[in-house]
Amino acid sequence: MTKNKNAFYHRPKTNQSKSATMRWTFVILGWVSFVLGIVGVLLPVMPTAPFVLLAAWCWARSSRRFHFWLINHKYFGKYVRDWEENHAVPRYAKWLASIMMALSTAFLFYRLPEDMIWVAWVVSAICISVAIYLFRLPNAE
Repeated sequence: MTKNKNAFYHRPKTNQSKSATMRWTFVILGWVSFVLGIVGVLLPVMPTAPFVLLAAWCWARSSRRFHFWLINHKYFGKYVRDWEENHAVPRYAKWLASIMMALSTAFLFYRLPEDMIWVAWVVSAICISVAIYLFRLPNAE
């Protein structure tokens, strides 16, 4: 009995634009986002997940091939599929993101001069809002 070669691959859900200009724009934006996501893996101050998810969104509107590649990617595929199917985020990712935001915000309070401390408060409010949003999302399995 032979197995279907594509049995383990997930099929992309695409909503491709009819305009060639828009498709090319989304392809390019997808690659820029994906590269920024890779940079985010290497730099602790830059997020990875939002850029990879943005790349998936762009490619779903422009390129079945790139979107298929991303949703079946060895490292990013599961996270993209969890997001696209259920808007779910793994619990450890929620905690990791919250801890990194807290450390970054604490560093701002420590390093900013007194007359710029308002920036740290604004960043704190944004980070708290993001953490609340994250923890309201379902947990990915």
